[in-house]
This record gives sequence, structure tokens and C-alpha cells, in this order.
Amino acid sequence: MSRLFTPWQLGSLSLPNRIVVAPMCQYSAEEGCATEWHLVHLGHLALSGAGLLIVEATAVSPEGRLPTWACIRTRTRTRWRAC
Repeated sequence: MSRLFTPWQLGSLSLPNRIVVAPMCQYSAEEGCATEWHLVHLGHLALSGAGLLIVEATAVSPEGRLPTWACIRTRTRTRWRAC
């Protein structure tokens, strides 16, 4: 049997399997804020069965963003919680 589907311990993080969805820069944020598009896109990936989902590049300040206004900023956490 492949080890791909076996649980994996990564430090204090326990994963149900070794499948990881890599980050994808989608450039679809609105002025640094996550949108309904992100909820649907990442929601589908979260339900895929992968053990770990890594969200796209996230800037901690406007100066740290990639050269686009469409990257998510970290202060959008409250907006994520509102969804």
C-alpha cells in the first residue's frame, strides 16, 4: 500500500494523509480582501480530502504584496470569519 494515504505527523501538526495542495496565486482579492470567490475556491479544495491545504501568498502589509493589488492581506482574517 502507498504511504501517500497514511497519517503523517509534522511537528505538532497531525495530518490524515500526505497529500498537500500547494499554494496558488490566483490574484483575485479585492484591494487585499478575500472574496466569496476565495470561499468557494478554497472550500472545494478543503473538501478534496487532501491532508493539508496551503493558501496563496499573503502579505502582512501593502508594501509586502506581490506587484498586484489582488493579493490577500493578513488583516482580512475578520472577513474570513464573517463568511
